[in-house]
Amino acid sequence: MNIKTLPLVGALVGLSVLAGAWSAPTELSQVWLASELLGMKVVSQDGENVGKIEDVVVRPSGDASYVVLSFGGTLGVNEKLFAMPWSVLRTTEANPSKKDGARTLVLPVVKERLKIAPGFDKKSWPNTANKDWSKDIDAFYAGDLNPNTGRPVDASARTTFITWRATELKGADVTTPTNEKLGDIEELAIDSNGRVTYVTVSAGGFLGMGERVVAVPWDSLKFTLGGDKLDKRIITLDATKETLKAAPEFKSGKDDKAEMCDPKWIGGVYQHFSCPVYWTPKPATEPKSTPKD
Repeated sequence: MNIKTLPLVGALVGLSVLAGAWSAPTELSQVWLASELLGMKVVSQDGENVGKIEDVVVRPSGDASYVVLSFGGTLGVNEKLFAMPWSVLRTTEANPSKKDGARTLVLPVVKERLKIAPGFDKKSWPNTANKDWSKDIDAFYAGDLNPNTGRPVDASARTTFITWRATELKGADVTTPTNEKLGDIEELAIDSNGRVTYVTVSAGGFLGMGERVVAVPWDSLKFTLGGDKLDKRIITLDATKETLKAAPEFKSGKDDKAEMCDPKWIGGVYQHFSCPVYWTPKPATEPKSTPKD
């Protein structure tokens, strides 16, 4: 049975910077938790299992992610991983007629092409901070990007090369600009455009209270390089402990996932930190007037 895919909205260019301004999504449609994505199966347009997600490469600000897949024995490439712009994937909603139905990610690329796609050894990841690391990847998948996406500029025109793998972010320190520790990153949420929306910070012990995990907008964090060789990645948040203590609490229970991915709840996270949303909120619906007799 053929799977009907939903278009991804907004402008999305992998790890590239757009040439010129791009239009923000008109709404925040779907949000995925990294813990949900890692290990998730990816299927073909015919519903056949193609591979699974091993990691997601993310960047600061509005740059979208790269997803890293393993294809296993299906392509005879057990020892290789394949990175591709998130915009190559398509999303599907859960089938309400199936019990425990789940949302799905679809890779609309035929197996014959995937066999010759740029890949790398599982034990030898490329240096994603190198501006040219994705050059061959971008060229290979140029014709597979969602038509709603923007056109990436050449890799040499990129202005920042700080990258993180989702698996590296877990446990990373978040400090104040004066290097006072606020907490550790536990989770991150990615929208259907491949853009990180928020991270969760485990800050209980640093606030003099019990364990508490709160949500922080991705755009509120500042990413810089430090150390003698400028090879240390630093994450800072310009917020007081009081602000962090009162931030919306992230709940990791199975029954709480829908709320944690709800655009309205995420909007409240941005509001708490006085951070402008990067999507355009839906206009409020005007109440219908009652006809007068």
